Amino acid sequence: MSKAAKMAEAKPRPDPDKREKAAMDRALERYNERPEAVRFKASTSPEGLVQLTPPHSDDGGSVLHALDTFGTASVDFQSRALSQLGSVLRTEGEHTINEGELNAGLAAVAGIAPQDEIEAMLAVQMVTTHDLAMKTMRKLNHTSDPDRMDRFCTIATKMLRTYTTQVEALAKLRRGGAQTVRVEHVHVYHGGQAIVGNVQGGTPPRGMIENGSQPYALAGPAAHAIPAGTSMLCANPQGAGMPVTSGLGEATVPDARRRQGKRGAGR
Repeated sequence: MSKAAKMAEAKPRPDPDKREKAAMDRALERYNERPEAVRFKASTSPEGLVQLTPPHSDDGGSVLHALDTFGTASVDFQSRALSQLGSVLRTEGEHTINEGELNAGLAAVAGIAPQDEIEAMLAVQMVTTHDLAMKTMRKLNHTSDPDRMDRFCTIATKMLRTYTTQVEALAKLRRGGAQTVRVEHVHVYHGGQAIVGNVQGGTPPRGMIENGSQPYALAGPAAHAIPAGTSMLCANPQGAGMPVTSGLGEATVPDARRRQGKRGAGR
C-alpha cells in the first residue's frame, strides 16, 4: 500500500450531517417494521451432502419460519422448493450452494410472500429466472465475440420477458383473474361537463336516434352531457371553422326524429 493510501486510510471520516442522519433514522424505522427473512447456515457433510441448519438454537421455530416463507404447511413441499431454489442459485462449477446466495434467494421469496403452494412455485420461478437473466447479462458484459454477444443477448431478453410474464401472472392470480381499469385524470374544459359512470360502446342509448348520419339535437339523458349554448371544442380552436354545405349564419339543430323504415336504437 502506498504512503498516500495509508494516510487516506488513517484519516478519520466525518460524522454524518443532519440530512444524512435523518435519512438513516427513517431507514431504521422502516428496517424495524420489515419482517426478518428465514436464513440457513450451509455446510457439507463428509459424504458430500449439503446440510442446512438454522443460525440459532430453535430448530422448530426455524421450520415454521421456512413453512411460512413458502406459504405451505407441508414440510415435504417446503424442502423440495428450497432444494430447487438452491440448485439453480448455485454458482456454476460449485458442488455446494453458497450460503449467501441461498439466503438472498430466500429473502426474495419472502418479499414475494406466497400465500399457497401455487404462488410459492411461481415465486421460486421468478427468483431463479431473475438470477439466470443476471448471470447471462454478466457473461454478455465480459465477452467481445459478436456471436456470443448475440446469443447471450437473446437469452437474457427471453429470461427478462419471462420474468415480466411471471410477475403479471402472480398479479392476475392474486386478483382472481379480474381486471381493474382506473382513470387517473379527467380533463373538463371550459363550458363542458364530466360524465361519471360506466361508459360502454356498442348500441347508442335511447335518444341517439339513427338519422342517416345527419346532425340532429340529442334527446334523453345524452342531452345533459353538453349544456345548451356551449361551443363545441376542436383540436385547433384558432384554425378554420367547420365547413358548411350551404347557407350562412347560425341555425338551430332540429330535434332527433326517425325516418320511415328506421328504428330507434333504444327499441
